[in-house]
Amino acid sequence: MNMTLILLAAGDSVRFNGNKLLYEINGKPMYRYIIEEMDRLPKGLFSRKLIVTQYHDIMEDMKDSEYKIIVNRDSGLGISHSIHLALKELEHENTDFLFAVCDQPYLKSSTIEALVNGFYESRKGLACLCFRGEPGNPAIFAGSYRRELMELTGDRGGKKIIRDHPSDVFLLEAESAAELKDIDNMSDQLE
Repeated sequence: MNMTLILLAAGDSVRFNGNKLLYEINGKPMYRYIIEEMDRLPKGLFSRKLIVTQYHDIMEDMKDSEYKIIVNRDSGLGISHSIHLALKELEHENTDFLFAVCDQPYLKSSTIEALVNGFYESRKGLACLCFRGEPGNPAIFAGSYRRELMELTGDRGGKKIIRDHPSDVFLLEAESAAELKDIDNMSDQLE
């Protein structure tokens, strides 16, 4: 088992009134929720951890962490650019990839661990969290999908690949819709 965690934290928050990743929920910046949940996972679950961001505040906060910071200076190119930057950092490594976004503050570490374990037990090449069968994030890609990930363009992420290979996907049903909820505007918050 060799899996790299890649946190995507470079979006432009177009539908949000300001930088949503720094928006505080219960006194904590939104992006910190996923960091703290990842910190609860067993040591060794991930061989490496990367965070792709354009935000100085996040870079400053993460500079002394175990995450390699990948700077995205062209976030306008869409999520595919963040994916490409991470994969270029890992181009000489034989690894699988877990991509997670930093605007899902209700995602639990136990769910992430179950997704990783289910991926390996299933022997499939893809995995993602879902709710009522609808795929969401995080998502896992075997190293054999690197080329297809590099072919993504614009604001199209890995969901396209998952839809293109339905027989090679392990789906983990989330316990609640809240875990998959991404915050796109201030009214999206759950109580």
